[in-house]
Amino acid sequence: MSNTKGLLLLLCCLIGFPQISTGYEARTIVPPGPFHGVHGLAFGPDGALYAGDIMGSIIHRVDIESGKHRSEVSSPFGMADDIGFAPHGTPNAGTLVWTSVALGKLYARAPGEPPRLIADNLPSINTVGFAPDGRLYVTQTGGRHKTLWQVDLSGKNPLEKIWDGTKGLNGFTISQDGFLYGPLADLGQVVRFNLENREIKLIADGFEWPTAVEMDSKGRLYVLDFDAGTVTRVNKESGEKTQLAQLESGLDNMAIGPIGSPYVDKLYISSIGGNGIYEIDTRTNALRTVVRGQLTAPGGIAVRETESGTRAYIADMFSLREVDLSTHKVRTITPISGSSAYPTTVGLGEYKSKNVVVTGSWFTGRVQIIDPQNGKVLRDERKFAAPHGVGMLKDGSIIVAEASAQKVTQVMPDGERRTIRDGFGFPSGIAVAEDQTIFVTDPGTGTVSSLDIASRELTLIRDDFLRPEGIAVLSEDRLAVVDSLANTVFELNIVTGEKKPIAINVDVGLAVNPPQPETWIFNGIAVDGHGVLYLPLDTQTSLIALTPSDKLLPVSLESVAR
Repeated sequence: MSNTKGLLLLLCCLIGFPQISTGYEARTIVPPGPFHGVHGLAFGPDGALYAGDIMGSIIHRVDIESGKHRSEVSSPFGMADDIGFAPHGTPNAGTLVWTSVALGKLYARAPGEPPRLIADNLPSINTVGFAPDGRLYVTQTGGRHKTLWQVDLSGKNPLEKIWDGTKGLNGFTISQDGFLYGPLADLGQVVRFNLENREIKLIADGFEWPTAVEMDSKGRLYVLDFDAGTVTRVNKESGEKTQLAQLESGLDNMAIGPIGSPYVDKLYISSIGGNGIYEIDTRTNALRTVVRGQLTAPGGIAVRETESGTRAYIADMFSLREVDLSTHKVRTITPISGSSAYPTTVGLGEYKSKNVVVTGSWFTGRVQIIDPQNGKVLRDERKFAAPHGVGMLKDGSIIVAEASAQKVTQVMPDGERRTIRDGFGFPSGIAVAEDQTIFVTDPGTGTVSSLDIASRELTLIRDDFLRPEGIAVLSEDRLAVVDSLANTVFELNIVTGEKKPIAINVDVGLAVNPPQPETWIFNGIAVDGHGVLYLPLDTQTSLIALTPSDKLLPVSLESVAR
């Protein structure tokens, strides 16, 4: 027996894992990424670049030269859409401030102190920025909440409403003369706002969905277009545009290298779509990738055999991706945009004689049928209650686990919705067997059950999982189930209820704060025609394969992909 097998056997004996009759060996398909999507950027008083990571609930300190990074603020406080530092020479100099968009909270951390809550109950809180004199401003940008506020950093005084109905004022900057420059994403415009008399002047328009502006040491203005994926210099007087770079869609925010640093007048651009950071030298227009990943927040997964090989379809939260499982090449099917559905789970089916992908998003409440060849949305269903697992039946109807409504819904080809079964705790994973039996995981009750469409009868298979999420049909009598809280992939016998580990120490179950669901980045699993399991690791933003082997032990994934 090899040393590795001996160590695994010792581990199994020490912590009580049984041997399994059919083992698996693990290999990396897509390597780990650096973040879980990059959002706000800001230079700190130490000269380093800091980056917000919403899905990872982390603020990273990034080494610009190497791309290496470390956690500066982690969960439970680190969720950051935008970040900023109080300027030098002001009363709160060096204080880090950030917006937790999904929580509606504004946090601050003074040097050497722990994080503290500054403001709460601000849905869709987005951008944060300081005026040169240290005054703090934040925006809300979603739904009915499109407001610019002035905030007392001490938290003692109430927020002051500066501008209501901002039309999506996003990543703004405040110049040395006190004017706020910012994009109005809803209008495709960039404006100048006088913070004293509140007059608005149009600087430039014709953008697709601008989300951030920055200004260099010479007062030149730069505009980031989220949908177009462009970086443009704009003349503040004439509105004339000069494009500096064409990147991918999903460019979110910018920071400019500060005066006196080696990075002066270099732009740093965060990309949600590319899960990375780019550098543009505004003097030469030279473009450099600081750091980048292939996946961003991989959750649900489905696998299909195609004429050109086996493909995995991954709900990557911000985009729908396809992975060629032979070459490991990643292709974006539907890139992120201002109108994205934000897919979190995925299934397969046939629609109007086409092989399609069906996606669900608990984040937006949408379910879509998509042509994977061209990314075209063939059907868009809305207003579901946190749709988690999705699947398609042979009749073209869609099965949706509506987690917040505690039910499983069938959407008929004509759009009619029928409740198949309610009374779940938090139904999440859906797998459809060849005979059209539906299997459902329920992390709310720790159960895995089968559901008969015709009779609507629910049959419990097992009820002692900690947080069962992803589920796949291995055979007529076996399932694979991801228990994200146990960090284990189990094989579950449908008939006897017996479960045994396929893989232990699986790096899944990225933590998040309430009121967000514990399933945050849904932990999916899929199987191909050869019994190979494909598992996205949400914590690492990677994809691994578990291939059947002649080993008799569970696979430990502590070293896989790291």
